[in-house]
Amino acid sequence: LKLQFLYFIVNHYLPHYNNMPTLHGHPVSQPCRSVQWFIDYSGVDCEVKTVDLLSGAHKAPEFLAKFPNGQVPSLEDGDFCFGESIAILQYLADGNDIVPTDKKGKARLQEYFGRHLSQVRKFSTEIIRHVFFEKDADEKKKKIAAGIESTKAMMDSFEAHFEKNKFVLGDTLSLADFMFAPEVDQLFMVEYDFKTYKNVGAYIERLKEVKGYTKMREDMSEALKVMTAKMAAKQ
Repeated sequence: LKLQFLYFIVNHYLPHYNNMPTLHGHPVSQPCRSVQWFIDYSGVDCEVKTVDLLSGAHKAPEFLAKFPNGQVPSLEDGDFCFGESIAILQYLADGNDIVPTDKKGKARLQEYFGRHLSQVRKFSTEIIRHVFFEKDADEKKKKIAAGIESTKAMMDSFEAHFEKNKFVLGDTLSLADFMFAPEVDQLFMVEYDFKTYKNVGAYIERLKEVKGYTKMREDMSEALKVMTAKMAAKQ
């Protein structure tokens, strides 16, 4: 009977576990948070492993053997390994109701993905990156201020958008929100004045009712504390 029970476990449960995709990422990374949030929201089977970015684990030979781009997030599903948050989100969301099936809905989603890469990522590349990588306090302040100014027109457009729409693509939550929100809500790190953007602020408040959003924010805050402490210890 014991052998039969072990045989049942090995053949029914272990294959399911072994076939589960694995997300390699870190909560401080905005693209990683997008995917992690969707995993928690949807309940899709996916193991999550934290990659120690400060130690350079994403550049280690064993990581590069699977993910040559050496970046996170990266997804491993059996022998199928790939990166880029937009590709990972669409892969994990395949068949989920959150993905539009009509022609126009699909076009709007792809339109946002293009805008995300060309514009929205500037919140990270032109503002948030200086929080971590600029050592001189005066230069950091100047670069952050310049970044905020350079993204003003974009924020103005989203402020107008959220005056009439609940979410990025209208009145329904979509994968666009999973990409957009982790970019804009990280601006608390530079004490961004959301009083000027009440509609964007209201949008963020609405997301607190969406499953997994608050946890994503909490995970980021905790990871940020740990990373900041490690970076300070190295100085």
